[in-house]
Amino acid sequence: MPTFLAADPHAPAPNALQRTWLLAALRAADGLLPAGVSTRSLNVLRERGWITTAPARDDDGEFVRYKITPAGRFALLSVAKADALLSTLVAVEPGRIEAPVQERILNSLVREGLVVHLTRRGQQAEGEEQHPYLTNLGRRLVGLPEVDDTPAGDYLLAALAAHGLEAGVETDDHGDSRVVYCSGDVEALFYREVWNPGHYTYSARHPAWMHTKPWIALITYGADEAVEKHLPNGLGVQEESARMAGAFTAWLADRDDAAFAA
Repeated sequence: MPTFLAADPHAPAPNALQRTWLLAALRAADGLLPAGVSTRSLNVLRERGWITTAPARDDDGEFVRYKITPAGRFALLSVAKADALLSTLVAVEPGRIEAPVQERILNSLVREGLVVHLTRRGQQAEGEEQHPYLTNLGRRLVGLPEVDDTPAGDYLLAALAAHGLEAGVETDDHGDSRVVYCSGDVEALFYREVWNPGHYTYSARHPAWMHTKPWIALITYGADEAVEKHLPNGLGVQEESARMAGAFTAWLADRDDAAFAA
C-alpha cells in the first residue's frame, strides 16, 4: 500500500514556501530538508508532522538535520492530485495516467516534476501526441517503487563502448529506433520490442522500465550472410545489454554464430 495513505488526512495544507521546502526534501535522495530554513518554520513543519529529526552523522556536530515524513509527502497532494497519480495503479498501460484529469491539475503535476509527457516513442518531443506518465519523483511521493528511466539504448551503447565498439541510435521512417553498429562489411541492428497500445514497435529510446522484451540482434556480413539472435531477458535491461555486447564482441572475434548461444 502506498505509504502516504497512512498519513493524517486532516493535516492543513502547506503554504507556497513550505511546499518548496517539502518538494526539495522529496527530491533529495536522502529526503533531507534543505539548509537555511528558519527555526520558526522548522518548528511549524515539525509540529504538523511533516518533518522529523534525521539520524545524526559524525560530521554534523551540533547541527540538526530534518527529513520529510510520509505525512509531509501527503501534505503535498490534493485529493485530485492523489487520484491522478494513483490512477496509474489500474491503468492498462503501466505508469500512464489514463483517467480524466483537469488540465490545471495535470499542468501542476508536470511543473512539480511528478508527471512527464512522453510520446509513443518514449520521448519528450514537441509537435507529437504526448501522454502523461508518472515520474520517479511522483512514484516516491505516493510511496510506489521507483523505476529505471534510462533509455534502453543508452545501456547497450555503453556496453558496446566498454568493448571498444562504437555504435549509435537511428530512427527509421516509421519512427522506430534501434542501436546500429557498422564497420567494414558488418552491419548489426539491435532492437527491443516495446508495447504501444494495439501493437508492438521497436525502440531504443523508451525508458528501460517500459521494456519487457529482450534485445534482438540482426547482423549482416559478407556477401549475403546473416545471423539473428534473441538473448534471454528478465535480467534487467542493463545486464541484458552487457550480455548482448559481450556476445556480439565474441562473434566479431571469429564470426562464429555459436558465440550467440545463451
